[in-house]
Amino acid sequence: MNEGFGIRSLHPIVILIYYAGGITFGMLLFHPLILLAGWGTAVVVNLHLDGGREWRRWSLPMLIGVVLIVVMNPILSHRGRTVLYYLGDIPITLESVIYGITLAISMLNLLTFFVTYRLVMTEQKFLFLFTRVSPKAALVAMMAMGLVPRLRRRMQELMLIQRTRGVTVLEGSLAQRAKSGARLVGTLLSWTLEDALQTADSMQARGYGTGTRSTYLGFQFRGRDRLMAGGLIGCAIILLTVWGTGHGYLMIYPRLGSFALSMGDGLALAAYIAYLLLPLGMEWRDRRAWRILNYRG
Repeated sequence: MNEGFGIRSLHPIVILIYYAGGITFGMLLFHPLILLAGWGTAVVVNLHLDGGREWRRWSLPMLIGVVLIVVMNPILSHRGRTVLYYLGDIPITLESVIYGITLAISMLNLLTFFVTYRLVMTEQKFLFLFTRVSPKAALVAMMAMGLVPRLRRRMQELMLIQRTRGVTVLEGSLAQRAKSGARLVGTLLSWTLEDALQTADSMQARGYGTGTRSTYLGFQFRGRDRLMAGGLIGCAIILLTVWGTGHGYLMIYPRLGSFALSMGDGLALAAYIAYLLLPLGMEWRDRRAWRILNYRG
């Protein structure tokens, strides 16, 4: 879908509010059931944006990180009163296991949210938001966020090209693969540095940062943006109020509390899910209008 459709059609300020709030509440709330529901909702949002393609690309690194957190936290942290067993002289407690699982779900939730952020917040929107404040800092931040995906794409291109010349890290002895890997990395660094010099020369020639930046892309704050911003702020106020009264958090140390959701926890869960799903209402509305227009056409 294009930028004039669904979630992508919202004003950059509304998108920034949505993702800033989603990431903040993903860190403030610390109940495994609430975080698990939030992660499932973030996956649903991702599925509506690109069918889950981007999330599947990052699923393996995220899974590795989650497993490391779940395994390492009980080994490194010995807090808690309920000892399950001893790993040598290391006590493995129930509380440290549950804390590691909850922390892993929280990280998975945040990483999934960052994946959807990359799909919605384009470079033009990011520059629109921050260039008036600090154009150079905004440019550096935008280039830093796009560095890893750019290097990944270039490495895939290099591996495909060099494989035709017999340079591959997938075949041969360990020494041969190490030599091929070093050659690929060297080529990638040379390509990246050359591209950076060309970009710097081009920016200097165009006078970037010497005056007020003009833009070819304007964003208007429309009625749908006001409605969406109001809904997000309303949900955020409810969440902050409930969190401030001590809900949305599972007591783990020194002794594990009950997993049952209290009324306040249930309100936090409902407000959190509503916050994450609000932009999908715009997505569903525009999809329905698209189908109706195509059917009439």
